[in-house]
This record gives sequence, C-alpha cells and structure tokens, in this order.
Amino acid sequence: DLVVVLGDRTEILGAVIATAMANIPIAHLYGGETTEGAYDEAIRHSITKFSHLHFTSTEIYRKRVIQLGEQPETVFNVGAIGLDSIKKLELLDRQAFEESIDFKLNKKNVLITYHPVTLEKEPPIQTFENILTTLDELTDTALIFTHANSDKNGRIINKMIIEYVETHKDKAVAFKSLGQLRYLSALQFVDFVIGNSSSGMTEVPAFHIPTINIGVRQKGRINCESVINSTHTLEDIRKSITFALNKQFREKIQQQEM
Repeated sequence: DLVVVLGDRTEILGAVIATAMANIPIAHLYGGETTEGAYDEAIRHSITKFSHLHFTSTEIYRKRVIQLGEQPETVFNVGAIGLDSIKKLELLDRQAFEESIDFKLNKKNVLITYHPVTLEKEPPIQTFENILTTLDELTDTALIFTHANSDKNGRIINKMIIEYVETHKDKAVAFKSLGQLRYLSALQFVDFVIGNSSSGMTEVPAFHIPTINIGVRQKGRINCESVINSTHTLEDIRKSITFALNKQFREKIQQQEM
C-alpha cells in the first residue's frame, strides 16, 4: 500500500524509481536537507519529486520541500526521528562496549568517519592524511575508525585506514560498520567525533560532545553548537581538535538544547 524510504543514497533512488513505475505511493523521510559537497543532494531532491508524503527533520527543511513544488498539506516536520533510538536503546556500558569491539579504550577516545567528497575538488587522500597526522599527535588516545561508504575513492580511504591500523594496533581499531547499537554506545565514551558523516550533525550532538566536520560534504546542513566546521588543511584540523578539547567549549555544549 505504501513504500517508506529514508535519505539520499543511490540505492534508495533505484527503489523509488521502481516503486513509482508500479504506481505505489511513496513516503520520504529526511527530505529538504542539503549536502552541497556530495551528489546525495541531487538524489535526495529527486526522491522528493517522486514522493507523495514527506516527513522532514526541521521546519527549514519542510519549507524547502514545499519550495521544490510539493503541496504543503503533504509535508510534515516530525523532527530527527533517528534520535528516538538513543532514548529507546539500552546502550552498552564501557566494559560491554570494549568487549564488543575487542579493544581497550584509553584516557581519551576519538571516533573517525570520513567519506569521499563527490562534487568538490577537496582532495580525499590528502585530507585523510591530514586527519591521520593530527590524530597521531594526540597522546593517551584510542582511535576508532569506521570505513568510508561506497562512493568513488571510498576504497582508497579504506585502504589508508587498514594500513594505519595495521601499524598502530596499540591505539587504533577499524570496522566496516559498528552497527547502530555499538555506534551509539561508542558516543558515550569518545571525546569527539571527526570526519564528514551526517551522523556527526544529527546523532552526535545528542551526546553533548564535539563534532569536527571537515570540508564541504555536509555544507548546507543545519548545525548544532557542538559542531566545529573545519577546512581540510592540516593547520585548521589541528586548531579544530584543540578547540574540541577546550574545557570551556565542552562545558558550554553540555547545555545545548536538542
């Protein structure tokens, strides 16, 4: 009777096209958002035009869907419904989380997720090398990497992750995907998240920890106070990490409203 789809990835667009050809109504979650540095932007808006019902995460995004030509009575601002999982899931405690990833956390801990930037000239290899260089400078710090997605150059980034972890087994571990439970559980114990994943803009702020958002992949998304936007240069990434660890900043974002 109805097909419900979420987001902006290529495989979702394929499903939506097939659904539309079968004359089945489509409900789209998280439309109206912008990611100017990735072709997800065009895919997301295309899905919007195929869809009949729209459930957005903010009022600004609701207005953008209407701006795209959708009827206001079919567009609903329901908030970032993915955040409900944080309250509903029984997250792992520190010991259980360490056992689940077979890795010991340290005094400081960082979660890293970096995806290719598909519409800009931001150099993914150089950018990721800069990230690794700055993280390598941190002391008493455990690094948890999740692999890049399937976009062009994703395999290159994943190869760099594997090679780094292989030579830094004492402080780094990598996963293709942590899965929902382990990922959200990890956010309880990390000092900041770094990369360019949309999760850094949505789920991470709910844990009142900093997100260092690198480059333009998420350009256009609404930011919480805890999001630190950085260019891909070594100097800016260093400054962003210093700011993320600043005591006053960390105390301030403990008060941010979600």
